[in-house]
Amino acid sequence: MDLLGQLLGIFTLGFIGGMTPGPILTASFTESLRKGFKKSLPVVFMAMTSEISIALLILLAFFSIPIPESVFYSISLIGAGILIWLATKIWKIKTIGGEGDIFDFKKIFLLMIFNGSFWIFWITVCIPQAFLLKNSIQFGQFIFLGVFELGWLIATVALVFIFSRFRSILIKKNYVSIVFKVFSIILVYFALNSIYGSFRFFIK
Repeated sequence: MDLLGQLLGIFTLGFIGGMTPGPILTASFTESLRKGFKKSLPVVFMAMTSEISIALLILLAFFSIPIPESVFYSISLIGAGILIWLATKIWKIKTIGGEGDIFDFKKIFLLMIFNGSFWIFWITVCIPQAFLLKNSIQFGQFIFLGVFELGWLIATVALVFIFSRFRSILIKKNYVSIVFKVFSIILVYFALNSIYGSFRFFIK
């Protein structure tokens, strides 16, 4: 595959990753509804910063530190607890523009670092692609990270922007409360899915 084709494939992989439903996208939608599109962007950038930090660690250490698959499923169980905790906070929201931040950098970072699926995705899907690019161009693994994150960022920001256009429709108090409860249930779903996947791995 030529270099341009590789880069396009990596960008597409990141774009699809950004459009895939998950805790970060749900968190971004939540802040978009609470405070508007512009004020939801810090959540997106905090998530990207966290992902880049963890991905760099994976890229630098993957071949020097053998990591058993069981570690990632154990991490998922901790992440499930964090998701349920955040879900309880979102469930209680009844109005738009509430005081305080539900998703600060610490919470976003914890969501990322204890997301076992994220680790598995990076190690099983992204690492092989990164090293293929490294074979084609110097520092290819780091170029992979940049191109992947660009695709992720564009997709995530686009989805949050589209969702924010519905904010005026949902401005009525009863609608807002219902939507936040839906977001809360979605986070609990992701938590239960992580728990189910971990238990399936450990009892097989």
